[in-house]
Amino acid sequence: MRRTYILIILGLIISFLAHSQENPKINKKSLFSSPVGVVSAKKHFKIAEKYFKEGHGTYDEALKHYLKVYEYNSSSHALNYKIGICYVWTADKKASLEYFLQSSPEISDFYYLALGRSYQYNLMFDKAKEAYGNYINALKKWKQNDAKKLYNQLVSECEVGKEIMQDSLSVFITNLGPIVNSYYDEYGGILSPDESTLYFSSTRPVKEPNKRVSRFRYKERIMEANNNGIDNPAEWVDGIAQLDFYVNTSVAGFDRVENRIYYYRGEAHNGRLFTAIYEDNKWKKKKKVKGGINHLAHKETSISIDDSGTAYYVTNRRGGYGGMDIWVATQKKDHVYNKPTNIGDIINTPFDEEGVYITPDGNTLYFSSKGRKGLGGFDVYKTVKNGDGSWNEPTNMGYPINTTADELFYHPTKDSLVAIYSTIRGDSYGGLDIYKIQIDPRIPYLLIGTVTDIESGKTLPASVNVYDKKTQLLLHSTSVDTISGIYMFNFEDVGDYFIQIDYEGYKTVSEVVNSPDTKYATIVQDFSTEALKHPFTLVGRITDIDKNTPLMASLTFRLAANTDSIVGRSVSVDSTGKYSITFDDKYDMIIQVVAEDYFSIDEPVNTVNEANNVITKDIKLKRSKIEYTLTGRILDEDGVSTIQAALLFYHPGEDEPFTIIVSDSISGKFSFSVEEQGPFMIEIEANNYFYLSEIYQFPDDQTFTTKDFNLKKMETGVKFVVNNILFNSGKATLKPGSFESLNKLAILLIKNDEIRIEISGHTDNTGSASVNKRISKARALTVKNYIVSRGVEQDRIESKGYGFEQPIAPNDTKEGRAKNRRVEVKIL
Repeated sequence: MRRTYILIILGLIISFLAHSQENPKINKKSLFSSPVGVVSAKKHFKIAEKYFKEGHGTYDEALKHYLKVYEYNSSSHALNYKIGICYVWTADKKASLEYFLQSSPEISDFYYLALGRSYQYNLMFDKAKEAYGNYINALKKWKQNDAKKLYNQLVSECEVGKEIMQDSLSVFITNLGPIVNSYYDEYGGILSPDESTLYFSSTRPVKEPNKRVSRFRYKERIMEANNNGIDNPAEWVDGIAQLDFYVNTSVAGFDRVENRIYYYRGEAHNGRLFTAIYEDNKWKKKKKVKGGINHLAHKETSISIDDSGTAYYVTNRRGGYGGMDIWVATQKKDHVYNKPTNIGDIINTPFDEEGVYITPDGNTLYFSSKGRKGLGGFDVYKTVKNGDGSWNEPTNMGYPINTTADELFYHPTKDSLVAIYSTIRGDSYGGLDIYKIQIDPRIPYLLIGTVTDIESGKTLPASVNVYDKKTQLLLHSTSVDTISGIYMFNFEDVGDYFIQIDYEGYKTVSEVVNSPDTKYATIVQDFSTEALKHPFTLVGRITDIDKNTPLMASLTFRLAANTDSIVGRSVSVDSTGKYSITFDDKYDMIIQVVAEDYFSIDEPVNTVNEANNVITKDIKLKRSKIEYTLTGRILDEDGVSTIQAALLFYHPGEDEPFTIIVSDSISGKFSFSVEEQGPFMIEIEANNYFYLSEIYQFPDDQTFTTKDFNLKKMETGVKFVVNNILFNSGKATLKPGSFESLNKLAILLIKNDEIRIEISGHTDNTGSASVNKRISKARALTVKNYIVSRGVEQDRIESKGYGFEQPIAPNDTKEGRAKNRRVEVKIL
């Protein structure tokens, strides 16, 4: 079956797979020598050992409990080794290194192999090569011959890894999140031709089990998720052999011209590619692919069709170069293909190739391979077709698209800067997840230069300011360093900028910044300026008209007689509001002052008839945005005791707070000011208290409000409602708006690891008691499983459904029924 095969190829390496099944004995007498905390440690140890024996599908569960034992006693070499092995099989593979280094070679014959792999995950390639050398040198001679191929492959990966790391790419790689991904494996993501729908394969169960089981227990199924920014969770694709739970069904490819999906159905030793067409909101015309592609004795996994109908697919049929190869077949007629041919050894290797994708024009091929120069495991490669139909030598897509983990099923989108693929990273939800790759088109560069006197060549410690040509706003400001004699700016991207040089008593000089065409270039722009014979200086302060606080502002000086003629620019210092500019003569001018969040102003200044050579001109600006203020106190539930707490303020849909405020430790008072009316998510955290989250918006007619918040202590028997837990109507499927609150609850439980809780689901009294009881129980279990997936031990959580047995408000009003539909947490 295809899933079983993919799980095999996703292993680190065959030998490492074998060694990870070792179960080194831990000296319990030595481990549990201290009486303090021993009962809890033994309990966690027993659970951890059980999960470790089950294999790599439950190593993440074993890890949670081994770490509890580690907190009790961290000195056991065997325990550290097992923790390291567990980490290797989780998303956070880099964390394994700390524990392998606290272990010992005597624990396992494979210690140095594991250590080397961990060094490789941490991109410490020289250390990894040294560990691999120690591994092979420790083997008996007859075993060295068997391990030589593996050793050479790993050392080659390290050497190539160092090369690739020197030319790392500027890309953003983001997890598609729990709307798509889960604790189980998700892979093979493809977009429909209009890119409105993402189809992918998943090994998650249709219904979550009460107890955590191996990620590899269930068969693969096809799922779909909306790709148009609508946050509906992924759903099972109906109508593509989906209800046959005795076979695997996985997405294999898409024919963009015919709007036809290709999918795989198979058992352990055989499997076939099928097609279906989406019409009238249903998948129809399901047919087995005919002709030369499907073969009774071989496997066919991924497939990609160009606009001419030519199919590129992956199979292990005879006549290849070893393992899974990429083959090509031309289309004979609808879903019927001619006899395929191997694409050749310019692409295929003696190792496995997988996840093929051909661009619509048939000229660019993306695929994953284990047999080419790469960082380790499967890497993604790209090759382009020559004019004579042959293919160029494939190139590695580079770091961080490729890592020492496996990268598979790379699929570009219509946006040339965006692609999707499957891999395991530190923020994965369990196994393989689907990620979005966003190429960063920016061109960062370094600008340096000198400023000298035009006659003497002496270095001048001038101020150097960079402005945006379009907005006239200041972007960067610095001074020439008196020691090095240069100025320096780091730009994140090219743009329409100009640079201005100012030094008291000297003529102002400005010119356009020279932008590079390549990333990380160094641009040199030197300046020379001449001393003024009759200098005139204008100084002053820019302040807030109401508060008299200093402001940073951009000042542009124009001739009063000709406002198109700019005679100088300056900027005020944000700490003092002061500015200073020197001219070569006295002019009657208009000063344009621009500051962020303030109304700009044009201020006249007449200097022609002034006797002094230094004139002061202060300018006040009016704020353009309304400021809203929220004050109050953080109190205990008793309404009297004050609490010192952290208040975190979030914009809707954002994971990071835009500001954090701490209430006073004695009075519990806080004050928060913002320039928006809201709404905001306010989260309040305090030691030994449940967090409180609440949505707040300032009333339309108020800019100053007062509100107190009451927190509940973490005590046995205490209950609190988790706000913003949302389900699809009549289902136990979480809506995306729930994830933020559930993530906060998971973090709370991780920080307070001795707490056990009950999660209970509650409904209103609409409908029958039995139906409400069933759906409330299913929802509580869904919440539990999500929290467990974020790292909380499942034996710390019970889930129950009470239906409408425990209302907290009358059910005779809409508002009361809404309060009764809730998820509640109780401290056990």
